[in-house]
Amino acid sequence: MTAYETTLPVRFGQVDYAGIMFYPRFFDNFHAAFEDMFGDRLGVPYMSILTDRRIGFPTVSITTDFKKPFRFGEPMRLVVDVLRIGTSSATLRYRGFNGDSDEVSVEAQGTIVVIDLDTFETMPFPDDIRAVLEDLTA
Repeated sequence: MTAYETTLPVRFGQVDYAGIMFYPRFFDNFHAAFEDMFGDRLGVPYMSILTDRRIGFPTVSITTDFKKPFRFGEPMRLVVDVLRIGTSSATLRYRGFNGDSDEVSVEAQGTIVVIDLDTFETMPFPDDIRAVLEDLTA
């Protein structure tokens, strides 16, 4: 197993009046890590999977536990791995850490399905995409 890891800064536009990351912005960061993971692991931009191959990955379910806030300017280290992979769906785990801390600050489990963007019908994972996800299996 090789989890995917990236670090994103908490930006000014992501914080609320209390000065902490507004909860919907976590989902933006989770998806940014998902996009970057495919770019890094497949060697092609995520956008090309959507536009050239016409494959999409909508999230159909997500649960999130917020344990510690993130403040403006702090680094959010995100670790992505796969808990389950089926024929046309997978459950990903996103764990966020404040910088170098070993303590999980936020954790989410999201289920995605793979679809044909022209028909919006589910489809089996293509072999190369399945291989990326299998490499991330926890």
